[in-house]
Amino acid sequence: MPGSTDHPAVDAPDAAPPSAVGVATVVVDPRDGVVVRVAGTADATTGRPLTASTPMHLCSAAKTVAAVVVLRLAARGLLALDADVRELVPVEVAVPGAAGPTLRDLLAHRGGVEDPPGAFEPAAGPAPATADVVAGRTAAHPGPVRVTAVPGTAFAYSDAGYCLVELAVEAATGDAFAEVVHREVARPLGLNATAVWAGEVPPPGAARGDAVARIAASAAAGHRPDGTRVPGGRVHYAGLAASSLWSTPEETGVLLADLVRCWSGSGEGVLLGGDAAAPMLDDAGEPGVGRGVFVLGSDERPCIMTQGWGDGFQCQLRGYPAAGGGIAVLVDQDPGEPQARSVVGRTIGGIAGRRGWVAR
Repeated sequence: MPGSTDHPAVDAPDAAPPSAVGVATVVVDPRDGVVVRVAGTADATTGRPLTASTPMHLCSAAKTVAAVVVLRLAARGLLALDADVRELVPVEVAVPGAAGPTLRDLLAHRGGVEDPPGAFEPAAGPAPATADVVAGRTAAHPGPVRVTAVPGTAFAYSDAGYCLVELAVEAATGDAFAEVVHREVARPLGLNATAVWAGEVPPPGAARGDAVARIAASAAAGHRPDGTRVPGGRVHYAGLAASSLWSTPEETGVLLADLVRCWSGSGEGVLLGGDAAAPMLDDAGEPGVGRGVFVLGSDERPCIMTQGWGDGFQCQLRGYPAAGGGIAVLVDQDPGEPQARSVVGRTIGGIAGRRGWVAR
C-alpha cells in the first residue's frame, strides 16, 4: 500500500505546470515503498485542493491496463494472443489475401488499423459504446473500423485497434470490458477508485459501481494550458481500452509498484506472475514498442513507459525493473506540449537521474 505523502524535497516537481494547477508525483522505491506528493488544486475554479486520493484522468495509460487484462486471460486459456481476432470480432480486412490481426499485433499497434483524421475527439457527455464506434455508427470514428494494412508489418498508433481488443475481451468472457478490468486489475490490487470510465452510469449491481461513483463525485477537473477549467470539468473519449482510465495518485502508485514487480521477472507481481508479463516487453517486431507499453533504455537498464494526454490532463508512468523502482507524474492540466518537454517528463527524468535509475 502507499507510504507517506510527505515526499523528500529532492523529488519535488522540477517545474510547476504553466499555471500551477495541480501535480502529483509518485515514486516507487524498493526501500521506501510508494511515496506520493501532491501540490496545487483539483479545481482552479473552486480552489479545491488536489490530494493523494483525488481521481485523475490517465487517458491512454488505459492501454497498459488493457494489455494486462488480455495477458491474464491468455494465461488462463480464455484468449489466444496469436489467433485471428476475427474469430471473436467481425472486422473487414481491406487488404486482398491478408489475414486478420491478432491480439499480439493490436496491442503493439501493428494490427493494420489506422485512426482516420478527426477520429476519437473528446465529448462533454458520456462517450458512445465501443461496439457502435467500431461499426461506424458514431461521430467518434467516421465509418466502420477496417484493417487497411497487412497486420504485423508496420506500427501505427491506433485507438481503433484497442477498440477491437476491448470487443475481443467482451466476446471471450461474455462480460462488459469495464467489469473485466475491475475483476482482473482493480480487485486483485484492492483499488477502490480506479476504473475505466467514459462517463456512463454503470448498471445496477455493477461490481465497479462504487469506484465509478467515487470518481464521478470527487475527480479533479481538467484544465487548459492557460489554466482555465475544461467546460463541465471533464471530457470523455470513446474506447474504454484506449483512453478511459481514471485513478488516484495513491492507487496509481499501487498499480505501478505491482507492474514493476511483474516486469522484473521476480514472480512477485500480483497481476502477471511467472512469465505472463514477457509479451508486454517483447519489442522485436517494432523496436521500442511493447504491448500496451513502450520499452526504452538498454537491455541491462530498461525503462518501461506508458502515458496519457487528453483535454485537461497529462501523465506518464515509468518503471525501472532493474532497480525495482518506478515514477509517475500526473497533472490535471494539458500543459500544451508533449510529455518529453512538459513538467511531466522533466520531473520524471530529474528524479530518475538523481536516483541513478537511468544512465547519465
